[in-house]
Amino acid sequence: MQVVNAESAMDALWEMFSALKDDIPIYKQTVDEDETNLPDSYLLIRSDITNSAGMFGDGKALLRRSEGDVILISKTAGATSDDIHNLNIAKVKALLDASDAAYEGYNLGYNDTLKESQYTWSVRFLYGGE
Repeated sequence: MQVVNAESAMDALWEMFSALKDDIPIYKQTVDEDETNLPDSYLLIRSDITNSAGMFGDGKALLRRSEGDVILISKTAGATSDDIHNLNIAKVKALLDASDAAYEGYNLGYNDTLKESQYTWSVRFLYGGE
């Protein structure tokens, strides 16, 4: 499991995924764009889905164990392996596989009502500041 030197779970998630920010726009917790200005594909990171003590020392939690969601949302049906959605899935998976993060991926598929495809990763990690 990945250990990140960060003060909060959101800071830890940002540190884990910020390497992708030049390739895929990243939003924290909520999307603050007008619906007409949304990029064709973006990541939404949500922290503290779960948060508990991860490692104790002298009676206090030195590290916290947290789980966050990383949601890839794309304006595409995700029907071909070379569309932006599938290319971005590959980028996120490569980043996760290169790190020590524990994760589970879920292909939520295409939503015909919203006209978008979604893929979600639940990422578990430890974080704490010095």
